[in-house]
Amino acid sequence: MKRTNCVYYVLVCMLLCFTACDKDNSSIEDEIPAAIKSDFSKRSPSAEITAFNNHSNNICQIEFLDKEQNEASTWYDNEDWKMTYTQISDIQQLPFEVLSAFMDTQYRDVKNIDISKTERAGIDTGLYMIHFLYRRKNIENVEHNVFISEDGLLLSTFTWKPNDTRWFVNLPQDHFDFITEKYNGAEIKGYVNNAGEHEYFILHNDTVKYVTSGGTVSTDWGFWRETRYELNKNTKTPDNVATALTHIDPDFTYTNLYYIESNDGNWYFFQDKTRDNELGYNIREDTTE
Repeated sequence: MKRTNCVYYVLVCMLLCFTACDKDNSSIEDEIPAAIKSDFSKRSPSAEITAFNNHSNNICQIEFLDKEQNEASTWYDNEDWKMTYTQISDIQQLPFEVLSAFMDTQYRDVKNIDISKTERAGIDTGLYMIHFLYRRKNIENVEHNVFISEDGLLLSTFTWKPNDTRWFVNLPQDHFDFITEKYNGAEIKGYVNNAGEHEYFILHNDTVKYVTSGGTVSTDWGFWRETRYELNKNTKTPDNVATALTHIDPDFTYTNLYYIESNDGNWYFFQDKTRDNELGYNIREDTTE
């Protein structure tokens, strides 16, 4: 008799728990405005909503588990979707193109990686960030962040930690307008924030370029800091630039060559990455030295 009562009690408790959970989920969804709920259900039809937050400045956040049970969040400004951030729990969940691009790097055998995906309004492809610790030069366990676009384009590797992308829900429209006007036909592949500066990965004329902005509106001082991209090491530089480099350091050899555009003029950056200090020289394109 006691055993029967015990079983009955357990079943009742389980039923009450399931009912409470369903009620909690229903009450969370009831808080979400209809237009946002409709858009979210189309973007994430298999999502299990776990929380809804109504922040200041008309920003709303939906926390959820995706179909692979990854933790994720989506943000809206008023009723406009702005960003979805997903913490990916297994590298095997990466799209084939992204996984292949990562496996082609020197880091393919690393362990204990963290993976996130950021999707943004105004950027057609998702951006994957793969984080891990790895030896750099003579230093063990240096932080590395590899950025790969959803279509498998290796964009950059940072050996430092950028700001958390979730802090930047609304990206300035003037940034998009500037890129569209200055780099006709460019595809924006991703966004990161480095020490407060906005950096966009773009693909322009089949070249990955990094557009950096220090302001949010076009009239801000330092609105456009620079655009930097790598050239083939064997690219012939102008004679005046090559002569200036020889005058500065006659014995200098470089492993990497970059071109930098800015409001202050255009530059070549010569860098030797084999050195511990990765010595480099910036030389103006119009130098007369």
